[in-house]
Amino acid sequence: MLDQSFSYENFRILLDVENRKGRYLEDKVFFESDIFKKSREVSDLIIEKNKEIREESYKVKSIRKIEDRDYTELDKLILEKDELKTTREKELEDILIEIAKKTDVEDYELKIKKGQIKWGSQLYEIKHNPENYFVTKQLQRNIYKTFKVKQGDRKVIIDQLRLILDDGFPKIIIRTDIKKFYESIPHKELLAKIEENSLLSFPSKKMIKRVLNQYWDILVSDGTKLTTDKRVGIPRGIGFSAYLAELYLRDFDNKITALNNVTYYCRYVDDIVIIITPNHRNETKTVLAYQNEISKALLSSTKLNINVSKTKIINLTPKNKERKKSITYELTYLGYKFKIPYSRKKEFITKDKLQIFMSDDKLERFKKKIDASFSDYNTSILKYSTEKNSTERMLLKRIKFLTNNHQLFRRKSNVFIGVYFSNEFLSLPLSDLITLDDYLKNKISALPASTNNKLIDKLNKLSFENGFKTKSIVRFSTDSFKNGKMIQIWKNL
Repeated sequence: MLDQSFSYENFRILLDVENRKGRYLEDKVFFESDIFKKSREVSDLIIEKNKEIREESYKVKSIRKIEDRDYTELDKLILEKDELKTTREKELEDILIEIAKKTDVEDYELKIKKGQIKWGSQLYEIKHNPENYFVTKQLQRNIYKTFKVKQGDRKVIIDQLRLILDDGFPKIIIRTDIKKFYESIPHKELLAKIEENSLLSFPSKKMIKRVLNQYWDILVSDGTKLTTDKRVGIPRGIGFSAYLAELYLRDFDNKITALNNVTYYCRYVDDIVIIITPNHRNETKTVLAYQNEISKALLSSTKLNINVSKTKIINLTPKNKERKKSITYELTYLGYKFKIPYSRKKEFITKDKLQIFMSDDKLERFKKKIDASFSDYNTSILKYSTEKNSTERMLLKRIKFLTNNHQLFRRKSNVFIGVYFSNEFLSLPLSDLITLDDYLKNKISALPASTNNKLIDKLNKLSFENGFKTKSIVRFSTDSFKNGKMIQIWKNL
């Protein structure tokens, strides 16, 4: 039986899971209160001890004829490390037990409030403290484990799409999304699905209901809804809302994949791509008929609607000999822009190799991050003239961060982010990265005349294209991320 309790044992599992995902909860700036200070200090000692063990191991390996006594120091260091690990585990146990005690009360609830507005949508948030964080993560885990729901993998989806879009077979591509997705999910139908599941624990169900009630109360108090309106919507930005959305759309997913001639279907939240392969090129069924079929499947299974204004259809069923002129079809999805080109080769129109670019939005965000970095530098160099060196170092760090890659600190698994790892499917000649390099060079050339020449030389050596091609890893100290100063200026971009 799955343990769904908000307990020390489960919080301990979550701590390791979050670390593997690249979120180091024990960092002193992760929560407002540095609750993990003691365990982190022991973790730092373990890191130092590992270094000593590696150095001693090299010494032992360098000995031509190794005897038992040569292992004495190494064995001592390993024993000390084991003792430190035991100490760390005890510190973590004490900390997590205290967190669990705060959640083990009858009136505990996750209180939500309005957050920022991002990309035109109102986001909601829960007060960022340790108990709320662990409870939210445990609730997500409970929903995932009992309903077997999870979001699609962006990397897998893009990898599949690039192969399918480049295979040359006749197809109809429908790219669409769901109109006001999060805001339109009806509470009654969603809660019915939750109640039907006897495996999900009562405390989990109660917590979900309380959050939905709070969300509705906020809408009513704002005047967005009336108390007599049908209750709809789940709060964007709350971690487990994505799992509830996935649960609600499960029937729709099944209906679409069961439709005749649907050869590929992917959905990331409310962004949908459906690829249809007709029985033959001259099929009488129209493209509009396929679109209507999808709309009906959504409405009948969820009471939601397709966003017609954002629906894009690409018809790749015509034969090449039927094409009169060169044409390039474009599909933008999950941060990439796919271009499917058909061009004239002598007297024939033939399909060329698929090209993959950044989406226009992603390219623009990179430019805005460059702008913000230089704007902050120009402001700070005047405002804090006595701190010129640190201001110059910050600009260099930010551009290094943007043009390179780095491994997240203190991770058990290899978690990398950066210009390559967030854009790995770009195709040659990497024109977007070359565009960013030109944009960066213009920013560097526009720096004040008083700027240190050494800084300019270092900046000119940095390149998006080179960082992508070499997959270069740049290491940043934890001080670089202290209080989020280095990356804070990009938060809302």
